[in-house]
Order: sequence, then C-alpha cells, then structure tokens
Amino acid sequence: MANAKRAGLAGTPMSRGEVIGGFVYLPFYIFLLGWLLGLLLRALGNPLSASSANTVYFLVNFLIAALIFRRWLIASLSAAARQFWNFLQAAVLGFAFYYALSWLLAWGLGLLGWTVANPNDAYVSELAGGSARWALVCTVLLAPMVEETLFRGLIFGNLRPLSRAAAYLVSALFFAAVHVWQYAGALGWRGTLLCAVQYLPAGLALGWTYEKSATIWASVLVHAGINAVAMGLLHG
Repeated sequence: MANAKRAGLAGTPMSRGEVIGGFVYLPFYIFLLGWLLGLLLRALGNPLSASSANTVYFLVNFLIAALIFRRWLIASLSAAARQFWNFLQAAVLGFAFYYALSWLLAWGLGLLGWTVANPNDAYVSELAGGSARWALVCTVLLAPMVEETLFRGLIFGNLRPLSRAAAYLVSALFFAAVHVWQYAGALGWRGTLLCAVQYLPAGLALGWTYEKSATIWASVLVHAGINAVAMGLLHG
C-alpha cells in the first residue's frame, strides 16, 4: 500500500530503491553525462562524429534507466497487456490531445507575434544528416523510454499523490528545461522561455496519457509517435 500511495496511480508502483536510484540518476542524465562524455571524447582526440557521440549518449542513458527501473518497466508492460484497450485509448487520445494543445499554443503565439527558431530541432536535423538511421533510433526509441521513465514515471508519479497540479507542472517544466537549458546562453532569457513553452503541450499531454492509462508504456508510445512525426517533418 505504501508503494501504491507513493506512485499516486492505479498502475504498477516503483519500489523505494527505484525511486532513490532514479532521483540520484536524474541530475546525471540532465547535466553530467553529456559533459563527462565530452571530456572523454576530447581526451581521446574526438574519435567519434557528432552523430556517433549522440548515439553513445542515448545508449548509455537507455542502459542505465533499464538497469535502475527494469522491474518496474517489465511490470508496467504486463499491466499494459492486461488492460490493452485502456492502454490503446489513452495513447490515441493523448496523441490527439498533444496536437490540439500544440495548435492552440501556435495560434496564441502567432497572435502575439512571438516566434523563435528552436535550436534543438536544428541539432536533431544535423544529427540525422550524419546518420538518419541512428538518429531515428535515438529519437523514436531510446529517448522516449528514458524521458518518460524519468519525467512521467519518476517525477509525475511521485508528485501525483501530493498534488495533481504540481505533478503536471513540475514534470512538464523539467521536460521543457532538459531540452533547452543548454541553449540559454545563445538564446537569452526571452528566446529560452519561448523555446521551453514549445515543449509544454507534450509535457502536459504525456502526463495525461500516463495518468489515464496507469502504465508508462502508453506515454512512451505517444512520445515515440510525436518524435517520429517530427522527424518526418524535419527530413521529409
């Protein structure tokens, strides 16, 4: 019962060890791994291309997340199979919810005349130019699993019993921040804020999908679909 209360959802709860391991790993994922990988590659004379280094980064994060949360991820997959129609309904509605929110946001920003080029899109496009296949694997398969486990499973799931509003707000803000903080120096505060706002529809829709389905794999599926469509638009 304590675990179920900590998860704040009807689905499979995380163990205490998974929660502790996840919060220890979170700053490593956001701040440290990219920096450490960069130091290592520079020490080795930069033997990898940007695309290859990005693939290593996502593979390492995937393996660490799978190791920490392996029991919870497997149990959540079993829960999704047992409640397949609820899982499917949540995924379809979550996907539609994301595009509805994105349209509303674009409409509102357009009325205000606020626009900014998202440097993360340019970065993904550059990586795909180096190796489209591995960029697709990282963006559509590896990143959704890692990010949903951390931002929805860990942050949203542990805040949900305390405050539903806080669960949505904090998980969405963390999700936005992890995609834009490294560009803050170049964009300035206004550009950084506008870029971060672009990720709020996904953060809110993915949180809703997880809450609705009570399994992280529904939000992983929606996240993968969003990224797949974005990759197609960027390189179509």
